[in-house]
Amino acid sequence: MSADSVLCLARLKNFLIAPTMAKLNAAESIRGLACLAVVFSHLSLSFYPYLHHFSPDDRAHGHWDYFMHHSPFAFWYSGTAAVFVFFVLSGFVLSYAILRHDDVPRKVTEMAIKRYPRLAIPAFFSCILAWLALSYTSINSDLVNDWLQAYATQQVSLKQAAYEGSIGAFLFAESSSNWVLWTMQIELFGSILLFVLLLLYDYKKPLFYIASILLPMLGLWDDERFYLGLLSFVIGSYMYLYGRQIKPVFAWSMFVAGLYFAGAHNNSHAYHWLYKILGWRTYDYSNFFSGILIVYSILLCAQLSDIFDKKPLIYLGKLSFSIYLLHMMLIYLVCIPAFNWFTGMGFSYDLSVLLAVLTCLSSILLASALYSEYVDTLAVKISNKLAKWAMKS
Repeated sequence: MSADSVLCLARLKNFLIAPTMAKLNAAESIRGLACLAVVFSHLSLSFYPYLHHFSPDDRAHGHWDYFMHHSPFAFWYSGTAAVFVFFVLSGFVLSYAILRHDDVPRKVTEMAIKRYPRLAIPAFFSCILAWLALSYTSINSDLVNDWLQAYATQQVSLKQAAYEGSIGAFLFAESSSNWVLWTMQIELFGSILLFVLLLLYDYKKPLFYIASILLPMLGLWDDERFYLGLLSFVIGSYMYLYGRQIKPVFAWSMFVAGLYFAGAHNNSHAYHWLYKILGWRTYDYSNFFSGILIVYSILLCAQLSDIFDKKPLIYLGKLSFSIYLLHMMLIYLVCIPAFNWFTGMGFSYDLSVLLAVLTCLSSILLASALYSEYVDTLAVKISNKLAKWAMKS
């Protein structure tokens, strides 16, 4: 092969690989930012419940939270939109990981073996840590909202924590010890659904198309949110298979629309027109559409992918699973005592919340870095070794 041919191939390789890496890095960044939205969602429920206004008893603490709830700018604390982003991303990334290999059935088998231990090991230890925190500390939660009080004052046994972290959360969405683990059921069943669909895609595409419509509907036996979660996996896979690059003007429009839908609440003035159409389904379906629009606009537009392809955001994405698993416990262990202390020092409610939240976020990032380094990495190693052993057998 001539030197010119080698150079052309190298340039072609760079042309093909660079956008893919930007997409994957952007996907990691989106995951990290979405995880922060989950944290902000739970912090808002703890101190400013009117931001969500899920209960008719919720009262605004001032003009700002009343304005924010009724504005189209509530996306930054939309935990529900964030989890739909997670599900769409999982569909996209798992499809990429499987379909780039020639032997799809073998890769599906390998990924299927890995999936449960990859999710369950970090989830299990997060439940054990939550049990330790709730059982061996007694933190006064009288000054925070009822939502966080319910978490802080509950009784969790070691048996319950171990069961939920290993079985209950994954099969039945039971997550009293760590409230965020309800999503593990969708992550597990969504992954299994995707593995089946990708086998069908490799075997006979018409079966793939039919099954991708019918199989997610099995989720309706549980509830609509479970169905929407499974459907998000399928849509993420379709994005990988059939998504096309879009111009920045369209991508930005989709992105802004996605942020708008992420802020939806059933009783928000900014979404009154939508509530007239969807009724009580406004919240779930708006957040579902938000996840699709945000992921598509970023991953399938080079300009937006490049914006999100930044090292700090990528690192945040690397920590995202650990942040997700640990933040409820740390809100209890760090944020409540910090808020109590600042309030006792005579600071105003808003300033006490701000300082407590900053303290809590710092502790979450630090603890998540350690958890990612030791527990999350351990889960990856064990799942890889298990898959390697099983494939040899």
